[in-house]
Amino acid sequence: MLNININYPYPVIREYTDDYQSTEFIGELKVLLEPDGYAVHTNFEINNKGIQILLSKRILTYALEVQCVSTWFRKLYPIHENRVIRLDPQMIHERVELIPCTVAATSIEGFTNEDFAEEYQDMKFDLNAGDIIGIGQKRTFDALYQNDIIKNGSSIVDVGRNDKLKEIQCDFSQSTIKLTLPADQYENYRSCGYNRSKYKMLNAILIVPALVEAIGIIAADEKDPEHQSGHQNRAWYKTIVVNLKRFAENDERKYLQLLV
Repeated sequence: MLNININYPYPVIREYTDDYQSTEFIGELKVLLEPDGYAVHTNFEINNKGIQILLSKRILTYALEVQCVSTWFRKLYPIHENRVIRLDPQMIHERVELIPCTVAATSIEGFTNEDFAEEYQDMKFDLNAGDIIGIGQKRTFDALYQNDIIKNGSSIVDVGRNDKLKEIQCDFSQSTIKLTLPADQYENYRSCGYNRSKYKMLNAILIVPALVEAIGIIAADEKDPEHQSGHQNRAWYKTIVVNLKRFAENDERKYLQLLV
């Protein structure tokens, strides 16, 4: 499997490398959340004629390695004609790493390239199928299980009761936002909850203000990366971010505007 931190016994195209003179590997990725999971759109390109010829002959192939430490999921997907990779949300959770690469599809005897760095000029290498030829820039994104709060529609706000309270409290330190009401307000909340016509009113009075405050926390984190809230790994935080980015069509500028 791909290891981006080791030195290979032959030249490898990397984001920062001296193995080639001017060859660049562009591995553009765009992750979209769809109803049945995550779609990874790829756009790979290498500005090296020799490599391009081997790609066209299927001697080499573009590929995408997907790794998820939380679920131990790791798989290398061959990429032909910038195909879309679909990831099952039950197989990945939390931090997911995406590593574009170029690999040997078959054994190659006497692999060489005109753009090798000076110390490799006129050298030839025998490669095995699966050997790494190029490594692109690693990307990451946060994923949630299919039955997680973003998928099953359950609220990211939990409403509870505390008889000792005199006013509403909102706690963001857990996986869901904990909204705790005094006894009398909680009883009013429960009675309203049985009446569907009052759902919107309940949301406006209780849930919306909590979500507005949560978005404010996220906005502050985006504005000042050096002073973070510490909530980035909580489920409510990730759920709001994922939904806002989906609404913004994964456009970073639109996403940041939604936080204003």
